Amino acid sequence: MGKNIEFKDNIVKRNKIPILIYVPEWIQLFSGNKSRSMQKIITALEELIKRKKECDFELNNLEKRKKMLMNKILYLSKDINENNDKAALSKMAEAEKEIIEINKKMPKLLEEMESIPDRINDMNMRLLKETIKRAYELIKENRSESEKCQEQVNEIRHKLADLIQKKVDMEERINKLYSFVHGMVGADEMESLDENFLP
Repeated sequence: MGKNIEFKDNIVKRNKIPILIYVPEWIQLFSGNKSRSMQKIITALEELIKRKKECDFELNNLEKRKKMLMNKILYLSKDINENNDKAALSKMAEAEKEIIEINKKMPKLLEEMESIPDRINDMNMRLLKETIKRAYELIKENRSESEKCQEQVNEIRHKLADLIQKKVDMEERINKLYSFVHGMVGADEMESLDENFLP
């Protein structure tokens, strides 16, 4: 299906569309019915979600490390001022150097983290559009299959009606045959004949 799907700007905000790959109903309906383009988008979406978690973890670690280094610098500067500890100077320089490195990494990381939610939403919207296309393909397939089933049901009903009629006709014939023989020979003779001919 090559049709493009465009939503009105407010539909996404109004409907609060969740991340589809986490929606149980979506999983149930499409886990075994994904198109190739859906699968590509899902892979990209999973990568973005994974990257978001990595960035959160990385930023958290950098903040902890920076706090620890700041405390270390405070402790070392006190040691240098009070005890004139020369060895503490090189340790302090190392800590300051590491803080400079952290300060370089953090803005890049924060910038990436700010862009990820929008990228996730864009990817989720692409997945929604592909999901809708796939849903209509499946609706057509299922409708066609349903119509075939209905045709078979109609055939079976017709056969069943014929069989029921045939059964009714056979039973009517049996009754007429019994009635004829009974009229000719009587009830007593019928029992003996039944035992003889209908074992």
